[in-house]
Amino acid sequence: MPPIPDTIIPGNRIKQTLHDGGSVIGTMLVEIRQPSVMQLLANAGFDFVLIDTEHGPFNIETVADLSRAARQLGITPIVRIPEITYTAVTQPLDAGAQGIMIPRVTDVHQVREALGMMKYAPIGRRGSVLSRGHTGFKSGPVDSAMNQANEESMLVVQIETAQILERLDEILSVPGIDAALIGPNDLSIALGVPGKMNDQKLVAAIEKSMEACNRHNVVAAIHMNELPLAVEWARRGMRMVSFNSEAGLLMKSGQESVTAIRAMKRQPAENNGS
Repeated sequence: MPPIPDTIIPGNRIKQTLHDGGSVIGTMLVEIRQPSVMQLLANAGFDFVLIDTEHGPFNIETVADLSRAARQLGITPIVRIPEITYTAVTQPLDAGAQGIMIPRVTDVHQVREALGMMKYAPIGRRGSVLSRGHTGFKSGPVDSAMNQANEESMLVVQIETAQILERLDEILSVPGIDAALIGPNDLSIALGVPGKMNDQKLVAAIEKSMEACNRHNVVAAIHMNELPLAVEWARRGMRMVSFNSEAGLLMKSGQESVTAIRAMKRQPAENNGS
């Protein structure tokens, strides 16, 4: 019989990279439920994926399949939950997600509630279970599994409301927050400049958020759908950048290809001198 390992919790690759001062790049998963999509994202070089259950169609069985495939391919699966409830927080983690992202944060109590649900005792109150997706269906010492899970799980809070901008220092000072991801679309709406990614109000809010993250040793993160903006904010210090989505990447590449081919077809044939 093989020896029982010291830990049955897989390491969180991006958490280690960020801890070491590195940067990571990911995308959002919004529609494709086939686990093989993770192979495509891994081939493209992505470090993490945001599985969107706030706006996406994914149920917990699909989240389990996607998370397992992602981990096996070296991509860190993070689930954006629709609301802060015990089921919404713990089921994805038990299924194998390595992080939780909470949207629409407005006050510190939401963050503390989420942390209490996603962390095991003595930090939180998450119920203990082994031999599930998060352990690769392995069993082992309960105490070391809980301790390791607390170390490897990530909490990402979203900065996308007017209220959080007023309470950045209070919220980001809560121990246990790993990253704060700016959702610029909702934030632009909250600031009265909907969809204007280069508006000075939005730019100033992003800069303010980055400064607060730096003060509290929280990783500054952002999601952008336009490549030049994603590159620019990475240049300016965002160490965790989420770019577009699997659906957006497919559509953009497809549209560019179709446009180029149709444009060529409309050009007159070259005169070859015959």
